[in-house]
Amino acid sequence: MLANIWLLAAYSHSFWQRAYDLFGAQPGLLIMFGVGIWAFTMVYVLVFTNRWFLKPFLIANILIGAGASYYHETMGIIIDREMIQNILGTTANESRNLLTPAYLRYMFVFAFLPSLAVLAVRVSHPPFAKSARRHMALLFLCVLIFTGAAYSNYQVFSFSIKQSPGMRQILHPESTVQSLLKYAEMKWKAQSLEFQKVALDAHKGNIAQGARHPVLTVLVIGETLRDQNWGLSGYERNTTPELTKRDVLPIAGVKSCGTSTSVSIPCMFSKLGRQNFTYERAVAQENLLDIVKRAGYDVEWWDANTGDMGVAERMTYANFNRADDPEFCNGGECNDGILLRQLQDRVGSITRDTVIVLHQIGNHGPAYFERYPKEFAKFLPDCRDADLANCSSGDVVNAYDNAVAYTDLQIAKTIDLLSTLPGLSTSLIYVSDHGESLGEKGLFLHAAPYWIAPDEQTRVPMVLWMSNNFKQDLKLDYDCVAAHGVGSLSHDNFFHSVLGLLDIETTEHDRELDIFASCRTAQQIASR
Repeated sequence: MLANIWLLAAYSHSFWQRAYDLFGAQPGLLIMFGVGIWAFTMVYVLVFTNRWFLKPFLIANILIGAGASYYHETMGIIIDREMIQNILGTTANESRNLLTPAYLRYMFVFAFLPSLAVLAVRVSHPPFAKSARRHMALLFLCVLIFTGAAYSNYQVFSFSIKQSPGMRQILHPESTVQSLLKYAEMKWKAQSLEFQKVALDAHKGNIAQGARHPVLTVLVIGETLRDQNWGLSGYERNTTPELTKRDVLPIAGVKSCGTSTSVSIPCMFSKLGRQNFTYERAVAQENLLDIVKRAGYDVEWWDANTGDMGVAERMTYANFNRADDPEFCNGGECNDGILLRQLQDRVGSITRDTVIVLHQIGNHGPAYFERYPKEFAKFLPDCRDADLANCSSGDVVNAYDNAVAYTDLQIAKTIDLLSTLPGLSTSLIYVSDHGESLGEKGLFLHAAPYWIAPDEQTRVPMVLWMSNNFKQDLKLDYDCVAAHGVGSLSHDNFFHSVLGLLDIETTEHDRELDIFASCRTAQQIASR
């Protein structure tokens, strides 16, 4: 009982604050709510423990509760199933940035010391039969207490909790354990589904087949870059000085499919769209890259990030995040300049229609200062600490904006390179996977549950560019495409627009979601 009281008191401060905000004006109601929650968590403890597993179970929950509460109380992060997926996909370098001195101090006080106390306590157990009867009696009593407390004011409790979104997700460690179980269920379902091929009829259209030059399209997938800090989208700072000088088509306010890489990338490359997307369904079927490859394009995925999230499993894949290049790499991690270096080496040998995906590290936090060379910093002073609590809000934004500007430079240089290839028809699409919170409403980083995620995490920029060869060979009306820059787009448009851009015909292609569908020239329309 004492251990359960500690779990409730130490790791769910925000939960109890919300409870006080909801019921504080009626002390009796608040006490009844607290008794009910205590009884509920006692049921949780009693169901999963016995004389052999009591201490391991309590220590595991202390560790889980302490870790979850730290990130929620300091950054507003909710540990749901998608966050568990992100955590399990975290690399050593990402972990290094998250294991700050403040986190280690917190874990020492709220995890290590309580765990030692649990280990130090000597528990005497009566005979097994007597112990089992006591255990079941206490379990039954707690169920009765919880049921009585819940139904004493069920309508009030139910309505109040519904009016406080996310409250159930911040009762630690129970909510985090539930998220772990949901993640395990998701992985099991994904493995049990039969893999499906998609768009078996995919082929190049007449114009793509008749192009005078081999096509090279570069898909740049940005990381954690929000629309609010993108110069081309109207940000007060000019964080895109280089792209402003190029003949690009910016599209502002694109709605992301998720708030994390592990969701957005599989979603945007799938045919499912955000409303129908589940991780299980997406990994159990072919995606956009499979269709492009089936239509006759060579497809390559190059990574400066943590991986392709399963999208490029059947493609040529290269990860340059740990490349040995002192110009772009430091401390076992590289910035996005490494991708441009590789592209410079590759383009001279391209003789076939090719699609190359560049997956950037972009603005991945919290160590934004590691995403750009120190000498590149334009907005000063910039936060040079992975623990954002040690920096002012202005310094955090400065570091983030410097990383944005470095992304701008890399995209611009990629366009410049593609412009120097007269023997190819070249094009580029840039889109970020999701946004980022920089302290607004007490939130930092990303991966908030989508239904409560702020616009800072769900609005991202997109940029289009085409060479003159590409416009002529693929017969696209550039002015018509530019008109889509003011429209309302989402990641749902990405799958179908890439098919349209490359003139790939398939029954899976939805012209309503293809921003290029109405922009073919008269010659193209006549050839259909």
